[in-house]
Amino acid sequence: MKKRKIQIRNRNGVWIIVVAAVVLELTACIQYFYSSHGIREEASNRATSELKRAELEIDIITNQLEAAVTAMAFMAQHYLDNPDTMAYIAKIIVENTPNMEGAAIAFVDNYYPSYGKWYEVYAHKLEYGEGAQVETKQIGSETHDYLQSEWFNNGLTIDSCWWCEPYFDNAGANAMLVSCSYPIRDKSGKVVAVALADLSLRHLQRISEYLQIYPESYYSITSGNGTHLVPEPDTLSGRKYHIFTEDIDATGWKIAIIVPDDVIFRNLKKIGLLVTILMIVGVLILIFIVYKSIKDVQTLIELNGQKEKMQNELEVAKNVQFAMLPKMFPPYPDRQDLDMSGVVLPAKEVGGDLYDFYIRENKLFFIIGDVSGKGIPAALVMAVTRSLFRTLSAHDDTPSTIIEKMNEAMSEMSEQNMFVTAFLGALDLQTGDLLYCNAGHNAPYIIRNETKSVEQLTVNANLPLGILTGFAFQGQQIKLRQNDIVFLYTDGLSEAENENKELFAEQRIENNLALWDNAQETKHQLAQMEQAVKAFVGEAEQSDDLTMLIIKYIPDNQTPSSKVQTVKHTLVMRNDIQQIPTLAEWVEGLGVPPTLDMSINLALEEIVSNVMLYAYPEGQSGRVLIEAERSNSQIVFVVSDSGKPFDPTKQADADITLSAEERQIGGLGIYLVRQIMDEIHYQRIDNKNILTLIKKL
Repeated sequence: MKKRKIQIRNRNGVWIIVVAAVVLELTACIQYFYSSHGIREEASNRATSELKRAELEIDIITNQLEAAVTAMAFMAQHYLDNPDTMAYIAKIIVENTPNMEGAAIAFVDNYYPSYGKWYEVYAHKLEYGEGAQVETKQIGSETHDYLQSEWFNNGLTIDSCWWCEPYFDNAGANAMLVSCSYPIRDKSGKVVAVALADLSLRHLQRISEYLQIYPESYYSITSGNGTHLVPEPDTLSGRKYHIFTEDIDATGWKIAIIVPDDVIFRNLKKIGLLVTILMIVGVLILIFIVYKSIKDVQTLIELNGQKEKMQNELEVAKNVQFAMLPKMFPPYPDRQDLDMSGVVLPAKEVGGDLYDFYIRENKLFFIIGDVSGKGIPAALVMAVTRSLFRTLSAHDDTPSTIIEKMNEAMSEMSEQNMFVTAFLGALDLQTGDLLYCNAGHNAPYIIRNETKSVEQLTVNANLPLGILTGFAFQGQQIKLRQNDIVFLYTDGLSEAENENKELFAEQRIENNLALWDNAQETKHQLAQMEQAVKAFVGEAEQSDDLTMLIIKYIPDNQTPSSKVQTVKHTLVMRNDIQQIPTLAEWVEGLGVPPTLDMSINLALEEIVSNVMLYAYPEGQSGRVLIEAERSNSQIVFVVSDSGKPFDPTKQADADITLSAEERQIGGLGIYLVRQIMDEIHYQRIDNKNILTLIKKL
């Protein structure tokens, strides 16, 4: 009987091992399939990523050259009566366009009789890099008959930037080029010349070299007609290839990465061998487990010990994280103009939500954010975000600028594809002006004390932080009045789920905010919202971090005798330079001291005329708003327009020590304004240029 029991036990053990072997074999097959699929997908994703990057870089270069050749055509059009100026225009364009090999201005047959049948001025760089010398020369001749060239004839007939097929330029750059041409018209609209910008194929070759994503892969860039802009790939007949392509819409070019199949799947055989070894090891481990099952108990005890240790470490991390957040409320008990409360409720031991605030120069700087993901990685990103906010806002008052700098820093260090939604504000505690910038975060609410209304703040969505470098974040502005409340939160509130998978949602947030009494302290209002969420969620497990921040603005009440008496004036003008005389009459009516009347009018004329001439595209109607607020001590002018972004405060002053012939064009206007005004500030808010000029009286 005992022998039979042993046989049965052995037979069962054999069956366990056989079944395990079959399962492992099946696992190996499945793993082989998914490994193959994964390798193919990884190659595709890698190629697509590099192609997108190459497309973006080439787009930047071609857009750069198209803008340059358009500008060159515009400048040449204004100096057609001075042929000697053409070489200088081409030289200036080449010097200021980094990726341009050379530039030419070529005129129609015998346009300048004194120069003969051919007149083509050409400027090209003798070398690349900063300070590179640019050589100019007239290359049109019987041996270089550009009148017969493709780029010239298409430039005469196509009223846009046109890219030609590759060609060898033996008269100008002495290199293989691809060129963009643009027509130049005289005052009557007749095409009299062609502006040309050259891009060296050597430069394209350097740009595209990183497209070789595998040691034996190839890359190519072809024109719309199939001509290779970089050397044609040396592929082998009979060898299978994977080809990944991307179109460049602006030029009609096509970029391709060509990878041999055997290169992509070279490791599959190694994987198969490895899986077989792992299967054998797995069977051996199973035999070991069958005879040494007692070890499981010991292993379980060890795992429990490790889990306890991990819990202790997470608790320490949680304490460190919460030590970084403001936790004393009210935070400024000595101030009578502000009441605040906030809370972070992480879904795990540590989370990625954050809020922070502090006061500098009577301005409250605050931020609320939500890091994608949870746990330790999110907590680390949260700490970096908070640190960047503190550091950057200590030297800058504009939320959109602070957010842009935070985004640049976080985009460069984002190796785990984590991003942060954030809302950053700067509240002037003296005036109630709230400047803010949103980065993909939930729009806060404002509970107006005067109307008892709940409003969702209008925000530009913008991108979250850490996704894309160079993104231009749009700032906005609103004014808070006495006892107005700003309620900020993360999506852990709106997306809180009950046991039926229903969301708390924005409507319930608004309903609860409508019940608030603005006269209450914010700590009571915060407790009400916490209780409302808990009652809704019930026994359901918290799925996401939840953060709330409440700011109530309570400005100091000044007595009438202590208030500064101010007078406000407004003038609206069209972008018509003929309206400038109206400005002088308006300034005269402000009651400015006679000693300052002329200089203030001169400064305003300089600023307003520049807006009229350059802020709006030619032919587009626009307006310029000038506001003046005069007090006993100063007069403040605010000039705003909806034209293209331009910060005159960043323009360098003209060097007035030079003679008029030596001094470069531009810079005198802003120099004059700086000499007249005591302060000049620029902001870009809600797609508007806002320039503030202050003159002390």
